[in-house]
Amino acid sequence: MPGSPRTSVSAEHFDKVYRSKPDPWGTLHKPYEQEKFADTASLLPAGRFRSALEIGCGVGALTRLLAPHCDQLLATDCSAAAVGQARQHCADLPHLTFGTLRVPGELDAKSLPAHLADPLDLIVMSEVGYYLSGPDLDLTAARIAALLRPGGHVLLAHWVHDEPGTAPAAEAAAEIVTGHGVHKVFRDRADLRPIEGRTCHRHGNSYRLDLFQRVV
Repeated sequence: MPGSPRTSVSAEHFDKVYRSKPDPWGTLHKPYEQEKFADTASLLPAGRFRSALEIGCGVGALTRLLAPHCDQLLATDCSAAAVGQARQHCADLPHLTFGTLRVPGELDAKSLPAHLADPLDLIVMSEVGYYLSGPDLDLTAARIAALLRPGGHVLLAHWVHDEPGTAPAAEAAAEIVTGHGVHKVFRDRADLRPIEGRTCHRHGNSYRLDLFQRVV
C-alpha cells in the first residue's frame, strides 16, 4: 500500500461537512457521480441478496441502486447528518434500514441489527477506504471478510487519487492512500477472491471498482 494517513478522518469531521452543506459531494445530481454509481451497481452478481450492508452511504444515492437487489439492506455512515439525509431520500423503500456505523470500531456482528446478525451476503463500501489510516484499513478489510458468509461478496468503489510521485507538492506522498492502494489491501487477503474489477474514467476523473467473493 503506497503510504497511509497518520490517523483516520474523524466521524465528527464528516458530520460537520454534512451539516454545513446537504449532499456536499453532489452525489444526487452530478453526472460523474451518477455514472459512477451505475457502474458500481452493474458489478453486482446476478441474483438477489438476503442481507446486505452498505458502508459509507452518504445521502443514499448508491443506496437506491442497491435496494432492488436486496431483501434487507442496512445503509450506514459515520455521520448522523448523512444518515438522516439518506433516510429521507429513500423513505419510499420500506425494506431499508439506516444507522450510524464507525469503521472499523463498530464493524462487527454485535453492532448490527438482529436481522443482520447472521453472516451477510453482500457488503458494499464506496469512497471510504482512503479516509482510514493504514492499520484501520487493514482491520476494516479483516472485519468485512469476517462478516461475510462463505461465498458472500464485497463490492468496492473508490476514486483514484494521484499516485505517489505525481501528487501535488502540498500533499506528501506518505500521507496518501490511493484508491488503487485501498483495493490492493483487499486483493492481498487470502480469504477474499477477486471476481471482477476495472478502472473507469468519467468526466476527467478515474475510479476503481472491484468485486470479491469470500473464500469458502
